[in-house]
Amino acid sequence: MANPHKSRFFLFFFFICHFIFISTPFPTVLANAKHEFNDPHEVLLHKLEELVKNLSEVVSRLETKVLKEYSKIDDGVGIKDEISLIKYDGRMKNQGDEEKKKGVSVTKYSPFWSERFRFMSALKLGSAATCINILPFRDYEGFSKYVGVGDERGRVYVFLRNGDVVVEFYTECESPVVAMVSYMSVYKNESFVVTGHRNGAILMHKVYERLNGEELSSLVMETVGKFVEGNRLPITTLEVHHVGRMRYILCTDLSGKVQVFREEGTLYGSAMPRSRPLVFLKQRLLFLTETGAGSLDLRNMRIKESECEGLNHSLAQNYVFGATKRSKAYGFTSDGDLIHVLLLGDIMNFKCRVRSKKKLEINEPLAFQAIKGYLIIVNTEKVFVFNVSTPHYVRAGVPRLLFSASLDEIKSSFLTYQVMDTNKERVQVMPVIASDRESLIVLGLGGEYVGMYRSNLPVLKGESNTMLWTSPVLFFILFLFGAWQFFAKKKEAFTSWGTDDPFSSSSATNSAPLGSNTGERPFIDSSSRSSDMVDLRSNGLRGRRYASPSRPNSADPISRPAPVDPNYRAAPELNYRGSTLEPTGFSK
Repeated sequence: MANPHKSRFFLFFFFICHFIFISTPFPTVLANAKHEFNDPHEVLLHKLEELVKNLSEVVSRLETKVLKEYSKIDDGVGIKDEISLIKYDGRMKNQGDEEKKKGVSVTKYSPFWSERFRFMSALKLGSAATCINILPFRDYEGFSKYVGVGDERGRVYVFLRNGDVVVEFYTECESPVVAMVSYMSVYKNESFVVTGHRNGAILMHKVYERLNGEELSSLVMETVGKFVEGNRLPITTLEVHHVGRMRYILCTDLSGKVQVFREEGTLYGSAMPRSRPLVFLKQRLLFLTETGAGSLDLRNMRIKESECEGLNHSLAQNYVFGATKRSKAYGFTSDGDLIHVLLLGDIMNFKCRVRSKKKLEINEPLAFQAIKGYLIIVNTEKVFVFNVSTPHYVRAGVPRLLFSASLDEIKSSFLTYQVMDTNKERVQVMPVIASDRESLIVLGLGGEYVGMYRSNLPVLKGESNTMLWTSPVLFFILFLFGAWQFFAKKKEAFTSWGTDDPFSSSSATNSAPLGSNTGERPFIDSSSRSSDMVDLRSNGLRGRRYASPSRPNSADPISRPAPVDPNYRAAPELNYRGSTLEPTGFSK
């Protein structure tokens, strides 16, 4: 749209120029020109110079008025920025207005998460989620069936994979649930859930399926015991250790104190390590601490600790063990490093070593979780997915960042922007995430929302073989195989040239076996026996000690050499009866 001020100034400029040109008296100019200039061309040139001079003065006055008008307009709206006029294509442009008209990106849609993680269901709680645990129930396909979520009011929600809430359980403690662990019972379709609360309370609940009719079943949850009362330090870690049919509940609080409870709720023992434990290795009583590693001996409740090589006196803040190899762990230090740690050995002799370090620019607090081949880190704003299974990075041990996605982008897949904009005040809560260590992920999306996803990321199964094929053990095995092949071929070559019979050929032809008389047929020639043995070896069979007897000559009237034992019977004539009692020398 044209500016009305510019239009008025243009008309004003046109009228002034026209008035100046007309107001000049033509005879006067000619009279003056006759006196000053005799040539008419000089008179015309003089007129043009005067006209240009007058036009320049008018233009300068108009520019001054334009600047004053724009300054008044800017002062009216409260803008005091300097205006710079730029000549471009014969037009005047305002640089400040051009900058104001530029588009600003509000948000960007990223398809990385939706392409790699399939959305299954979402759940909206009445309050913020503080803890997530996947219950050990399995369906007919072998997938996890129920998911438990604890909130800041001390309640536990249990819902299915499709998002249906089957249990909304009010625990006896109103403090937020900050830790949760579950394990199967000895009875079918029954499990136990242990919850740790911020006020230090530890409760045990029983979850079981109850049949309603023939096929329908409902889930029931009830509190069966209380391990620890409240008014203590917050619980940070809960773990279950199996010894035969006995189960022990291991818990740690904010001070680092380790307590072991029996399944019925009685205290088995407690110990205080020098450094606070962060995560336990399942079924091995090994754990990683802020400064290194440690082990717990249940027989005498003693803790053995050692520093982690390569940690360089920095404090670890988060840890999670890998899904494929439990001896590998990934953590985050106070110096902002993402570390890869190896924990090897048993409770008596163990070793912790930092395999790699990588600087990571990420805001805290953080939550770590691992699935097959990948590491997932969550903070209050984003989700980061790292690859830990690519063969190129197995030797170096450095997790590779695949992509990151904001929690708002993930929520936008099932929420509209109008619903998301209603919560203008973002509630800062602790990030929560859980997995079945296979492909199922349950993620807290900030506030009251919890989403369930299944990973579509490819999993490489050559992680453990990579170490073997690049180790000296392979070369030693290949050397043994080659030596065995060499000596086997050499022995076969020696035996094919000569006989392996311990008796010589002359003794074989001249002597007879035990129990035979001197009239029996002799053995065949050793040369023919050797050739037969070679033929048998070529067929994969080993030759006998002596060959079959040679056939009698057709010219020989007697097929068997004399004397012949009259008691001799051929194989078809044997009837397994005893020999006759009559002597052979008398005839009937």
